[in-house]
Parts: sequence; structure tokens; C-alpha cells
Amino acid sequence: MTALIVFVVIAAVVMFVLGCMDQRKVYLRTRGWQYRNPEALEPSDAALTMSRVGYFFGTVVLLVLALVLKSADRSMDYSTSQVHSVAYAAARSVESGRSSGLGSAIDASSSVYSAVNDEGNGKVKIRDAGGDKYELTNRKGRNPVCLTVTVDNALGLGNGEPWSHTVTTSVTDGPC
Repeated sequence: MTALIVFVVIAAVVMFVLGCMDQRKVYLRTRGWQYRNPEALEPSDAALTMSRVGYFFGTVVLLVLALVLKSADRSMDYSTSQVHSVAYAAARSVESGRSSGLGSAIDASSSVYSAVNDEGNGKVKIRDAGGDKYELTNRKGRNPVCLTVTVDNALGLGNGEPWSHTVTTSVTDGPC
């Protein structure tokens, strides 16, 4: 999107420069070459003035388009509260009560990545911050939120199921 915005701004600058140039020279270079005797078919002063006005109007239109594109690009980025909401939703989907069997940090990690991708619709990046922490940001790497996922394994002697595990999560603002 940034490349498109830069292209539109460059086009606006070119239109502005063309509007500032002598319009007779612009005519001779852009359309006059098509005629055997271009001076005999030269446009009127009013036509040249309208050409200049058209270039300046085109400049304004392109600059407005660049601002609209920049605004649209900015609205596609999640704010801190939106990244926070994605982190909470992912935490709820990963968290579990007591489950039988041994829990694994690898299983929890894959669950975290898939939950963030599901909840964030591709607009939230996730990276492993080491240990049991994951840093979530918007797609431009801004507005960090820290998601902590802990897997607790417990040995229950005397129960029907000797091993069980619990997955707990917490979410904090800021980088991990």
C-alpha cells in the first residue's frame, strides 16, 4: 500500500511541475509533434489556461487520493485495544480446565499460534518471546501485548488418572 501511495504522490508532483511549465512548450512536446506545422495549429490562450488549470486540479485530486489511501492503510492496523482483544480471545480458546494426560509446551504453543491466527484474521503478528511468553503486535509490529501460557502437570497419586495438566494464561500490555 505504501508503494501505491508513493506512486500517487510522485504523479501529483509531475502534474504540478507540468502545470507550472510554459503551456505552449508542454503543447509542443506532448501534442504538437503530431502535426507537420504545429505553430499553425497552436491552441488559444484560453485552451492553454484550461490545460494549466487541469494540471493543478489533477494535482489536488491525486493528493486527496494519497490521503485517502494513507487513511485506509492506517485503519487496517489494529490498535493496542484490538490486539489486546485478540490476545484475550486466544487465551480463552487455549485455556483449559484439568485435562487427563501430560500437557506439553509444544502442544500449547501450536494452540496459541492457531488461536491467534483464527482470532486476529491475519492482522496480528505473533512471535515466541521465550519461555512461555508470546508477543502479539499489529501487522506493522506496533502495539505489543504479552500473552503468557503456562502448562502445569500434576501427579495425582491414588486417583484413577495419575497424571493431569492445566493450561493457564495471562495477558499484559507492552512487550514481553
